[in-house]
Amino acid sequence: MSRFASFSTRSAHAGRGPARPSVSRPLTPPIYQSTVFAYERLEDLDTLNPDKHSFSYYRYGTPTHESLESAMCELEGGEAAVVAASGTAILTALAFTLASAGEQIVADRHMYGGTYTFLTQELPRFGIQTHLVDAGDLDEVDYALRRGAKAFFVEALTNPTLRICDLPALCTLGQRYGVPVIVDATFASPALLRPLEHGAAISWHSIAKYLGGHSAAVGGVATGQHTLIAALHQKIALLGGCQSAMDAWLTLLGLPTLPLRMAAHCRTAQAIAEYLVQHPAVEEVYFPGLATHPQSDFASQLYPTGCGGMLSFSLYGGMEAVRRLIDRLKLVVFAPSLGDVTTTLAYPYATSHYGLPDDVLHELEVGKGLVRLSAGIEDPADVIADLEQALS
Repeated sequence: MSRFASFSTRSAHAGRGPARPSVSRPLTPPIYQSTVFAYERLEDLDTLNPDKHSFSYYRYGTPTHESLESAMCELEGGEAAVVAASGTAILTALAFTLASAGEQIVADRHMYGGTYTFLTQELPRFGIQTHLVDAGDLDEVDYALRRGAKAFFVEALTNPTLRICDLPALCTLGQRYGVPVIVDATFASPALLRPLEHGAAISWHSIAKYLGGHSAAVGGVATGQHTLIAALHQKIALLGGCQSAMDAWLTLLGLPTLPLRMAAHCRTAQAIAEYLVQHPAVEEVYFPGLATHPQSDFASQLYPTGCGGMLSFSLYGGMEAVRRLIDRLKLVVFAPSLGDVTTTLAYPYATSHYGLPDDVLHELEVGKGLVRLSAGIEDPADVIADLEQALS
């Protein structure tokens, strides 16, 4: 019998009491959707008693977010992890945590268009400059880092031309000059590459891609040294870049199949790349798993289990050839993202790199005939058959 006589009071409090103790636990992690957590005593607040661990408000994280962060530490081999609303939210928090007005960041010029725009157009508005380098030129990187850089940003596999950097050598340079190396490993996932094992300070991902794996969850996650992650957590909370509990929960459901999915993505991408490199309509294929790739030997060393599910290719005929390809595809889906279990195709010129100056696009090799393909987990023969009928 309720202790409240009023029905409205009973309705307001119904089902909100603590859970009944149980000797069993859920096999699948539960979702904590509550935006706020209640305390029994004033002394239990973290701010009053730092030795106590508690949850207070959604923006600072929930048990669901903590479960995802703990999982990423396990997968990446990091001391701590933090999640955010998107990969861009992680990038923003990293930049503002590591650099202040009047300071400089170094970054590889061959990067995702959104990252390029943020570093070169948005950060200068706050007095933070970005010095662009070719991450494949160690002498150029060495020169840039020793001039007082606050961080070095690089992609494990560049988007969209799939360039590979000598990550161990870059991390050695970063350590020599006390510059944290920040690696966007979205294209690789922890199943193929764990940058922290090579000396990186931070490994970060866009969750909407391989970690979630089903185009259902959005977010970003960074894993690395405890002190830096703690500073990132504070910055994310301050900027309001918190991830939803639902997105964190959906990601947790996808993580157990990550190694299985990545093995299938690698298999499918390898077969597609080997098919496309022989096709007369294809001008060039960008995939480090090909023997003809200029970094193929190094790729086999850094990615011994596979080079991932991403590849790009240029078509003779430019944008009109791309338009015909998209119109004819039946199995492969035209979608401006990646990492799904189905094979998808994107057009960087009009999506990820849209709006960049022509000279920058030329330097990044993003032309009007370039197509980026995210290989799914389907039977490679079915994907190839669809590409064949669309290209023929």
